[in-house]
Parts: sequence; structure tokens; C-alpha cells
Amino acid sequence: MLGIDNRNAQDDVLVAAAVECGVKCRIDCRVSTLDSPFVEIVSNWMKGGTVNRLAPRWLAVFALGLCLAVGIAAVASPPSLSGRWVMLQVYPRIALVPMMGASTQTSYVIQQVDFEQDDLSLQMLVSYCFTIIEETSPLSTTEIPDAFMQSILPAPDTARLQEENGEFTFQQDTHLEIRGATLDRPETDDLPTEPDDPRVIDQDEDGLPGMTVNINLLGALEEQIYVVQRFQYELEGVVISPDRIEGLIDWTDEQVILAATNPMLLAGAESQPDPDPSKHVFIMLRAQEAWTCDWLRDHWREVFDLEMSNG
Repeated sequence: MLGIDNRNAQDDVLVAAAVECGVKCRIDCRVSTLDSPFVEIVSNWMKGGTVNRLAPRWLAVFALGLCLAVGIAAVASPPSLSGRWVMLQVYPRIALVPMMGASTQTSYVIQQVDFEQDDLSLQMLVSYCFTIIEETSPLSTTEIPDAFMQSILPAPDTARLQEENGEFTFQQDTHLEIRGATLDRPETDDLPTEPDDPRVIDQDEDGLPGMTVNINLLGALEEQIYVVQRFQYELEGVVISPDRIEGLIDWTDEQVILAATNPMLLAGAESQPDPDPSKHVFIMLRAQEAWTCDWLRDHWREVFDLEMSNG
């Protein structure tokens, strides 16, 4: 009788562990994981968190082992993100225009991103497609030439995934670019202020100092400014699915106008990022074969499901 009692006690421990694991799995595991027919068998066996006390010991062992295996698989398997993606970044800013007051300017930046994944770690290689700028000021519009964007060749970035409350978060480390100049200490050196500063380079290769930006004044005058910039951002978001990531951008930028075709443009305009952080967003989508930069130029609004007034 003592041996039988001991065996029953051991069975009780196995059964209790199987029940606890089963209940936890019902709560924590993803629905797709619970679609397994084996889990359905165990779920039917553990109706309402109770177990048929007449079930043999091997079934309790099987249930416990299966439950643990399912739970581990559900928790430890990050989504597979390797391959080519396209990314939209939205940068809204508030500008103070002389005699006109505040106006808004929003930049929509389209990139191609190649991911290489090692479990929770990601290597990112970014290439720029184009930038579209929308402005509310009637005085001027800004155009970023293709040569500007294509001359920016970012170094590979790193990002990481982390599971939190049943979903995977995405975080990219700080990305820094110096445009139109070379600095010994990119994070802290002052930007050049004169076009003949030896640190200034003709990065977009148009024969002019720094980077060329096109400005249209009053809908009639086509002008240019020649700039150097320091630009950095961090991305933090959520993996919505293996084909979509979205989140917020934390960014800063700094610009110096080296020269301009119209002296009125040398002063520039004071501006700062829009104070509402929810407007600074990014969306990444797994790229389809047709989604080249040229194709996206005509279709990016519908691809990212955004509605803009113009641009």
C-alpha cells in the first residue's frame, strides 16, 4: 500500500504540473501555436483546468512535456525578418517664416532596407530612394534632388528585437549622417560655415559646395541653397507581423547654409521638430519584387496607405 500511495503522490505531482502548464499555455501562448492537434487533445483532456484522475501516468508525462515544448517554442521564436524591406519615415517640423509666422513642413523619406537576422539581432543596410516635402507656407517650396539622396551612403546599422507581453519590439541604434562635409568627430564637431572650409565636400557631385537643395519662391523663382547637415535618428517600434514593422522616430538635425543663388535665402528659417511625438512615425513593409525606387515614386502613398494633400 505504501508503494501505491507513493505512486499516486507522484502522479498527483505530474498531473498538477500538467494542469498548471496547460492553464498557463491557454493564457500565454499564441493562438497559432494552439492550433496543433496534439495541443487540442491535451486541451480536451484538461477540461476546465481539471484532469481525469483515472488517466495513466504516461499521459500526464506526455501532457507536461508537450506543454513545456509548446510554451518554449511560443516564447523563444522571433519573427523571420531577413530580406528586403521598404521604409517610410515621416519628419514633421514647425518653421518660423519672417513676416508669415509659423508654418509646417513635413518630409516623407522613402528607403530600401536589407535585413540580415541572427535570432534577436539585426543588421540593416539602408539605401535612400527619394524625399518628398510638403509645406504650408505660400512663400516657398523645397525640393530635394535625387542626386542629393543617392549620394548618401549610410554605413550598416544594427537593431534588435525583444519580446514584451507577447509581442516583439524593434529598436534601432542611433543612426548618424554628416552630409556635405567630413568631420573628425561627427557627433560633436561644429559644422562648417564657409564654402571654402576644407572640410566641405561636393558630396552630390554637381560642382557646387556641400549638398544642393532646390527652392521655389512665390511659385516663380527657381533658386538653390548649398548646405551641410548633421542628421541623426533612432527607431523604436513593434513588429506587427513578419511583413510589417511600425513605430516612432526620435530625431534631431542641424543645417548650415554655405551659399545661395538668392541672398534672401542665406538667413534660412528657424525650425524645430513638431512637439507632438506621435507624428514622427516610420512604417516598414516587406518589399515585393516590383517595389523599386522608381516604382515607389508613383505608388508610395497607396503602398503605405497614407493620404497626403499633394507632393
